[in-house]
Amino acid sequence: MLGALVVVFSALLLGSGCGQGSDQSQELQAQRQENEERQRELDAQEAELKAREEEQRAQEEERREDEEQEEMQQRIDELEEQAEENESEPQEESDQSESESDSPDVIIESNEDWTAPPSQAAEGVVVVSPDYNVQAVTTEEAYALDAAIAYYQAVEVGDYYATHGLLSVDDQARYSLSSWVEANTNLDSAAGEFVVTGAYPDSVGNYSPTYAVTVAVYLPDGSTIDRTTYFTDEGNGYWAHWLSQEEMDLFDSAL
Repeated sequence: MLGALVVVFSALLLGSGCGQGSDQSQELQAQRQENEERQRELDAQEAELKAREEEQRAQEEERREDEEQEEMQQRIDELEEQAEENESEPQEESDQSESESDSPDVIIESNEDWTAPPSQAAEGVVVVSPDYNVQAVTTEEAYALDAAIAYYQAVEVGDYYATHGLLSVDDQARYSLSSWVEANTNLDSAAGEFVVTGAYPDSVGNYSPTYAVTVAVYLPDGSTIDRTTYFTDEGNGYWAHWLSQEEMDLFDSAL
């Protein structure tokens, strides 16, 4: 009888142990599922946060590009307005001969009154070499010279936004405003002192009146580079800088 009781008691203990193990397993499984659900929620929140940050960055970049485009368009509009005003001004009667009427005043620093070396002109002042007779230039040549001097004056003061607006339409399409400013900044284009040494009719393949303007570039290290640049009539008396292949290679290397 005592033996039978021992057997029954042992069986009860064994059954009780199995029940407790099963309950613990279910609790662990439930806890694991709860942890996995929380992790999924955290991953979803992190993904949503990253998406919002990307959207904000894209909006900020779009805003900057819009502002740059608006500023560039404003500069172009101002140049076009100035060109229209120049065209609308009445011409004064003159007794000068036809050859003299083809030699207008060029808006430049007088190379006759300049006594110091041209390379020592103040920053933002582009001087024409004394060897170049600006009083004998034609009307087209004067326009090309004015455009070249305005362009290189902007370069000397580091106004790359203005120089982008003075590029030809094709070159403005080739270089965005941001990439143009980046290339010139990397090249430190403003470090040079520019002197115009001459101009002559040429062609760049666009069948518009074009002049090659030769420029001496004086660098801070004392060296000098002779460069030929091109300025072309894009209509309505607006002359723009047409980049040569040499110039494009130079700017491309800085990007």
